[in-house]
Amino acid sequence: MEEFQYKLTMFGFSALCEDIEEVERRLSLYPAERYDLENGDECFLIDLQTREKYEIILNKDRFTIKFHN
Repeated sequence: MEEFQYKLTMFGFSALCEDIEEVERRLSLYPAERYDLENGDECFLIDLQTREKYEIILNKDRFTIKFHN
């Protein structure tokens, strides 16, 4: 059975991901234009182990995870 570490939500759709590499692969599939056309507030990542929520932001036309500093 697969273990998922993250839940990625983009524009109202969600996907369970095994690791951060899978999250980054999925983020690279979304066109940057979609951020302006749809609600960017609906883009976030949840760590299923810690329950922390991270924003997904558009940075230089690429979707990026905004980790807390």
